[in-house]
Amino acid sequence: RQPGSAFKPLVYLAGLEAGLSPQSILADAPVTIDGWSPKNFDGKYAGNMTLADALARSVNTIAVRVATRAGYANVIDVARRLGVTSDLEPTPSIALGAGGTTLTELTGAYAVFANGGNGVWPFGIEEIRDTANTVVYRRRGSGPGRVVGAKSVAAMNRMLARVITDGTGRKALIDRPAAGKTGTSQNHRDAWFVGFTADLVAGVWMGNDDERAMRKVTGGGLPAKTWGAYMSAAHKGVAAKPLPGTAGPPRRAPQEGAPQEGDSFWNRFLLSLKGDG
Repeated sequence: RQPGSAFKPLVYLAGLEAGLSPQSILADAPVTIDGWSPKNFDGKYAGNMTLADALARSVNTIAVRVATRAGYANVIDVARRLGVTSDLEPTPSIALGAGGTTLTELTGAYAVFANGGNGVWPFGIEEIRDTANTVVYRRRGSGPGRVVGAKSVAAMNRMLARVITDGTGRKALIDRPAAGKTGTSQNHRDAWFVGFTADLVAGVWMGNDDERAMRKVTGGGLPAKTWGAYMSAAHKGVAAKPLPGTAGPPRRAPQEGAPQEGDSFWNRFLLSLKGDG
């Protein structure tokens, strides 16, 4: 399914490896590439901003500029290194997650940020035994080793932490350092939140099996809330740790009022819910 903005961390990683930094300033302004003119989720433009601000706010135009700067083939190379094997086309729309992927692949890709830059091979079966209790299969190997440099991991983790503290993923806020990204595909067919702590990575996808549009569900709404509730329960009794490459809990950005991804009736309804058990 289309990951939408949940694919942007891979785009930004390609940008960092191409020489950009979280403090690099790009323009949130109309952009047209080969006749394609992507717009932001809210249809507005905010002018110049840093990459860190743009990722936190999930700004589409800047993601497209980052992908163009990095090169579409390099974005795909990053995706492959992080374990995404689904078909991806080297076109401008790759910046906005137009190519399909699976929840397992995308969650595995985020695990690279969670563990400090080492690739992972997600799997579900550890061992198989026959009726005589003889092992006929045992999972071996955990991944391909380091696939992302430590400096890039640290930069991405700080930016993705701001998605939760100041950006579109604020409904995923939990009681420890965490990072992640929202995603909403075209016409609300898919809504994602994929994120991690220093101990665990988890991904949430919501949608209809027949790809019908949902009722304005966005990644920053119910998926983010679900992720937060799950991660809070999963970390009970586990000591909080800083994310790889960060010295401590991420600091809030000074600005207020960062827009939510899809300030819809559905999101406002979620805010009114009582008891998140």
